[in-house]
Amino acid sequence: MGSEVISIRVRKGTAQRLRRLRINSSRKARSYLESLVWKEEAKQTIAELEAMVKKHSKPSKAGFTIASIREDRNEAH
Repeated sequence: MGSEVISIRVRKGTAQRLRRLRINSSRKARSYLESLVWKEEAKQTIAELEAMVKKHSKPSKAGFTIASIREDRNEAH
């Protein structure tokens, strides 16, 4: 799998503190960014699906729910 480079600047001393704490900043940043992309793509997909449902669905007729529940209850007995 290929890769790309993203470069960031942090406040002075942060990189040194990360090294002292033995935190792999590259791995942490990569993991965070990949998770962020996944979440944002999921949000976008959900929004697209909601728009499709809204576009292709129509409201039920008045009283449909009550009639449907009664019909289900009558069939159960």
